[in-house]
Amino acid sequence: MDDQAKRVCVPLMRGWAEFENDAASLLDLRLAEQASDALDNASAPRPQLLRAAASDLEYAYYTERPGHHQQVGRQILSPVRAETDN
Repeated sequence: MDDQAKRVCVPLMRGWAEFENDAASLLDLRLAEQASDALDNASAPRPQLLRAAASDLEYAYYTERPGHHQQVGRQILSPVRAETDN
């Protein structure tokens, strides 16, 4: 991942840390959508990956029991986190 993409994803990664500490919800992790909007096609396929994750997070927030939000959030964001670690 290039420097610009890493900078764009910083708020999402901070949100992830808050989520892991029960200080943020799945809806707060829709920061993935903002990151997607800030990236251009030179960062492909990241914008699409982030957009899909944001949509899945919102859906999971309303359809999953709160006790499952941590597990579901990890599943949804694991591909995004793998990309940001590269």
